[in-house]
Amino acid sequence: MTTLAQAKINKFFKISGYQNLPDKILRRLCDLGLTQGQQVCVRARSLLKKALLIEVRGYELSLKSDIAKGVILE
Repeated sequence: MTTLAQAKINKFFKISGYQNLPDKILRRLCDLGLTQGQQVCVRARSLLKKALLIEVRGYELSLKSDIAKGVILE
């Protein structure tokens, strides 16, 4: 079980689920396009590994790493 925070850079993964995320955060992620079955790719990490730059549905999105730990990948 790999999370989005642990994913390797420039490798595509598929979102398989979520864990330990509040309902408000989960709804916001779904609004941004991070739904189950969607392909996602980590493009970059910040120097202190507190933020991720990901690509999903053709656009780039920045996420905090504590939120990314709740997104489970295949």
